[in-house]
Amino acid sequence: MKVLFLGIPNQLHPWYDDVLKAIGGRWPIELYDPAKSKSEQFKGIDVVVDQGGQHGKREMIDLGLTAGVKLWQVLGVGVDHVDVRYLLEKKLPLANTPGPSSAVALAEHALFLMLLFAKNFTESQNNIQAQILCYPLNEELEGKTLGLLGLGASGRALAKRASIMGMRVLATDVAEIPRGVVEECQLDFLGTLDQLGRVLREADYFSIHVPLTSKTRHMVGREELKQMKPTAVLINIARGGVVDETALLETLREGGLKGAGLDVFSKEPIDPQHPLLQFKNVIATPHIAGVTYGTSRRRGEAVTENIDRISRGLSPLFQITSVD
Repeated sequence: MKVLFLGIPNQLHPWYDDVLKAIGGRWPIELYDPAKSKSEQFKGIDVVVDQGGQHGKREMIDLGLTAGVKLWQVLGVGVDHVDVRYLLEKKLPLANTPGPSSAVALAEHALFLMLLFAKNFTESQNNIQAQILCYPLNEELEGKTLGLLGLGASGRALAKRASIMGMRVLATDVAEIPRGVVEECQLDFLGTLDQLGRVLREADYFSIHVPLTSKTRHMVGREELKQMKPTAVLINIARGGVVDETALLETLREGGLKGAGLDVFSKEPIDPQHPLLQFKNVIATPHIAGVTYGTSRRRGEAVTENIDRISRGLSPLFQITSVD
């Protein structure tokens, strides 16, 4: 098996290093060089590892098809940058490295954003500069209600951590969730999307854990935000497009939320002058929720497992089989 790694400039490490380490010399791997001939670099390649799915466009896919590539492996969760429809049409297997690889990182980051609001981090930093002691008075997460949109791997990881901290956890998901998972996460309520309204109305913190698809785009819009308490905080560490940013701007201007903790935006990198970033009650991070050494290591291992499966004539794990 020969592997071609399509990397993101200035973001190769530790992702490429961890793929190399996990492969451990079992198969040759080449690092794609955009300055060299594309077709020459694809010759003899069996598996393409596409960092972040940034390269999954028709031109590159066609090169893979001509070379006889057996798997287009995305190193990451989201495939919203990939021409999924074209890959399916051409019957070139596509897989990603979802849930389990980044669940811990995403859950911790969501919790981090929640704590920044509970402990009034922004105001406390201003008070340090103003030499104001013992203010502001802060909140505790214990006793608060966490609402979850999506109970996949990262949603479950956050639910378990929030429950341990004494939070009440409500969740909705489109899939049927096993009773064992409900008990493990100590959920107080699990509903379908039709019951999202209850979760929105009761949540002190509402955290998004769904991928971006045609069905989830703007899933959290004006009507959903209206249902949230003005003391509630919106957390998004999933994909920016799941939230209607125009509606969020309007809601924040009207004082409809305590604030928003955002790691993702509809267009990235976000313009520093974007209206959302001008609110004092918006805490933003640059799409780093899943960017940890642990995530990199686990994704490298997941990619290697799929290369091994392809070498043995097996289907890859986490294969994408539909556009949505």
